[in-house]
Amino acid sequence: MDGILVKHLLVGDNAFIGHSHLSHAMARQKVLRLENDAMARVIEKAVSCGATGFTFSVHPTNFQILQNLVRSNQVGNGFEVYPVMPYAPAFVRTINEKGMLGLISEFLSHLSMKDRTKLIVQGSISSLTFDPVGVMLAYFDSELSRIPRPLNIRSVLLHEVITDLGVSFRMVPMFESFIHHIRDKWHATPGFVTRNFPRFVDLFREMNQPFNDVVIMTPFNSIGYQMNPSRQSCEDSLSNMNDTIVIAMSMLAGGYTPLDQAVNYIRNLSNLSGAAIGVSSIDHAERTFRKMQEVLADGSNRGS
Repeated sequence: MDGILVKHLLVGDNAFIGHSHLSHAMARQKVLRLENDAMARVIEKAVSCGATGFTFSVHPTNFQILQNLVRSNQVGNGFEVYPVMPYAPAFVRTINEKGMLGLISEFLSHLSMKDRTKLIVQGSISSLTFDPVGVMLAYFDSELSRIPRPLNIRSVLLHEVITDLGVSFRMVPMFESFIHHIRDKWHATPGFVTRNFPRFVDLFREMNQPFNDVVIMTPFNSIGYQMNPSRQSCEDSLSNMNDTIVIAMSMLAGGYTPLDQAVNYIRNLSNLSGAAIGVSSIDHAERTFRKMQEVLADGSNRGS
């Protein structure tokens, strides 16, 4: 196997917003520690040790981290952000509690008075109430507008809840609308988070959607954690994904596998373009990304 091409080593945000796949209590403890660690400095350390970007849910904490990064001016022009849309708990809760009109009111609150007036005058608001995909994209626009410039939005990724639901119900028009909207309005690469990589790939092949025009983030780890329907089927699908940006997530299996084991596994996967991994302190960031750079770079050199 050629092994991984080290192009995209991303800092994940789970430790910043109190999310853990295995333990909510453990996640809360990490957040408490990070309040004193200064979350932006954790990312800056990761970047100094080889990280190329930050992938994150559009959570209020993460917007503050981005503001701090811009103010510190410690990340270079090559630093890229990969927002994951929407922040599923808030998105679903707002629709459940307030309905479509409530969701529209929510995203309007993030727009300038000029932009709000423009939407109302154009009649866009009334038309959106009958267009769920339009509401979703408008909500995405309002959240993306909060990302401070000059940060480079490399890719906007559709959350796995939406992606995998769309795959199950074969919601091809939704995927097409998302792809065109992100590419045309935000000049970014459309991306998708999925926990069923083979089914996602099969649907997009049926759509005749070029894979070199999208980013895919999906679990890859040595124990098959969250790799549906199986580790082998995900590896088989990856082996046929030439010229596609596929980024591994959950590579530590929620903290179950040690870093050495995780990196040694993914470095031998052909057609994998990078990995996203959460870190919970400055020391953790340094140890993790130095190790990833060393081992993955060694794997690439041996495969070339």
